[in-house]
Amino acid sequence: MPAYFSARLTYANGIAAQGVEVRVFDRDEPGHTDDDLTLSPGLTDSLGRFQVVYDPARAQDHQLVTRTVPANPPFDWTPVQRTFLEPDPGDDFQPYLRFTYTIAGKKNTGSAPLKPRQTVFQLPEVLEKPFLPTLHGFHFVNRFSGLFLPFSLPFFPDLGNPSATYGLCGGMSAAALDFFLINRAIPQTSEVPVSGAPLQRYLYKRQLDSFGRLGEVILRFIEWMGLPPDSPQGLFKRTLEEFEKIRTRLNRFNPVPLGLVYVLWKESREVWQNHQVLATGYTRDSQNRLQIRIYDLSAFYIYHCR
Repeated sequence: MPAYFSARLTYANGIAAQGVEVRVFDRDEPGHTDDDLTLSPGLTDSLGRFQVVYDPARAQDHQLVTRTVPANPPFDWTPVQRTFLEPDPGDDFQPYLRFTYTIAGKKNTGSAPLKPRQTVFQLPEVLEKPFLPTLHGFHFVNRFSGLFLPFSLPFFPDLGNPSATYGLCGGMSAAALDFFLINRAIPQTSEVPVSGAPLQRYLYKRQLDSFGRLGEVILRFIEWMGLPPDSPQGLFKRTLEEFEKIRTRLNRFNPVPLGLVYVLWKESREVWQNHQVLATGYTRDSQNRLQIRIYDLSAFYIYHCR
């Protein structure tokens, strides 16, 4: 009876793997050929999604068994030895997915155990795909009408009052990364989405996601706002410590959301005056300064740090 399995496939840096053939096999003992259970192979689409159809019954191996049986009952009961092809009771069902794909002009194969509840699988290679703000960034400014929160914050009296316009820098950065990773074209509108529009709701949700679970990212902003810039554990030192983790991801063509501290706690309690952007790459200049390229509201900047 046919079985269906659907999931997504990405490269090691999270980018959707497109055009990959997916088949289902059953692993056999060493020295034996694995059984191909595939009825209809899957082929990943632009989002990395696939569905493969297979028959688990094809996994049952057989073996030759010699038995002593009557020659021709009921006429001749003389015992004779005959060989039969019977199911192998020792054959374990070990299904796995086999991926066949081409990257950088070279044909590759990969595999992963078929786990019914697993929804995302990953290839070991990194897809070299640079983030280009002009191609992968939104085309409207980060200025939305209304209040970001539908309620006041009386329990933080020193934080001030947000204005009737607000930004979704974290949401726009996260959403641009979402579109980039799943190979989906960015919306081409140059108009800021109005409140309640599907794109505005999506950006708003991703903004809330960028605050972290239970708002730990906001708390981290507050902590960093209280750090002196030049002390041994100040802003500059903490930034350099973070860069090693950032660099590792950028080397794998995986853009990184960054928080930028614009105001210190002693200057302002308005946490929302800080900023979130998306780091897209880095270089070192002749003075050994790190130059981090960032996407910021469909523009392209270079952020320097020593």
